This record gives sequence, structure tokens and C-alpha cells, in this order.
Amino acid sequence: MSKVIVVGGGAAGMMAAVFAAENGHHVQIYEKNDRLGRKLFITGKGRCNITNASDVEELFQAVVSNPKFLYSAFYSFTNEQVIDFFENLGVKTKVERGNRVFPVSDHSSGRFKENCTVSAFRYLFVRKWKKYV
Repeated sequence: MSKVIVVGGGAAGMMAAVFAAENGHHVQIYEKNDRLGRKLFITGKGRCNITNASDVEELFQAVVSNPKFLYSAFYSFTNEQVIDFFENLGVKTKVERGNRVFPVSDHSSGRFKENCTVSAFRYLFVRKWKKYV
């Protein structure tokens, strides 16, 4: 088992940590804010807009400049896989106007935060996160 350090505990950093841990690595996250996922939890007016449920081709049409840049990202980990990821953590989701996907709870606190950070990291053995300056 190798050691992995993830710098930044935003959405991408947390996902990187989860997948590294899922593949047997010892992971530490370093984040400058007092908690992980701070910006993620305030999206969608505090309800946490997880992803968009539109067809991937529709998502490309919504990209103003250079949609080809996002091609590999959108097809490497699709919006359907994002929804499945959260559902497997116990976060029930719903689709609203504009195909925006939110937790059924309608807010990013409580069970959603618990499942996304503490429970997922304990289960996948992300050992700890440290605040850095």
C-alpha cells in the first residue's frame, strides 16, 4: 500500500482521495479551509447541486468555449456515475428543473455531509485530513 497526499479538499480532491483509498492506498488530504468540501456544500443555494442529469451530448452543447476540452472528463466519469456514487453512499437524489440533481433532503447539511465526508472516508480508509496554512 502506497501513501498518497491530496492537496485540496474540494470536490475534486475528495473524489481523488476516495478513489485512491478505494484502490488500497493510504490517503491524507490537506486543506486550507476549516472543513472539506466547503464550496461544494454551498452550490445550488445551499442545497448542493451534485451534477446535471442531461445527456452528455446536451452538456457539450451548453459549454460556451472549447467543449472538446471536456470530452475525456465527461466520458471518463459520467454524470450517471456521479449520481450512482452518491446513491451508494446513502444519499438519495432527485432531478429538478433544468435537470439539476440535488439530495432529496434539499440541503447540504446533516446526513448529506455525514455521508459525503466522514462515512465515506472511514469506509474507504482515508485516514485523516489536516488543515494547512
